This record gives sequence, C-alpha cells and structure tokens, in this order.
Amino acid sequence: MHGVFGTCYYLAPEVIEGEYSEKCDVWSLGVILYILLSGEPPFNADTDVEVVEKIKIGEYSLEGVIWNEISP
Repeated sequence: MHGVFGTCYYLAPEVIEGEYSEKCDVWSLGVILYILLSGEPPFNADTDVEVVEKIKIGEYSLEGVIWNEISP
C-alpha cells in the first residue's frame, strides 16, 4: 500500500511514512480503544500537523486522573 489516507488521529507512523500494510489497522484499533477508555485521543493537538508530529514521536500516557477510574 502506498499514500497517506485517513483521519490524522488514527494514522499509524507507517502510514505517515507512506509504506504500510494492513497491520497498521491494529494501531488504529488501539487508538480507538484508548479513546473509548479515556475519552480523548492519545495524540492530541490544535492542528493536524501537530497531531502527525506527535504520532511520529510516539509518546503517550496511561497515567493521570482519567486513568484512575480504569480497571487494570
């Protein structure tokens, strides 16, 4: 697969690079699960460009007040 398609919040780093397979769908499912549990995306910013940059860095958190209500 080639090209960058999709909503930026759900893009896997491989999609951003332009070379990916169907395995990147697992990343998108993880983002959806994160949103369902926390109510916010793991990579959030004011612009799509900033969101993409945060995805490239790949740092997210499972800590904080919002996660105190989530069972292990």
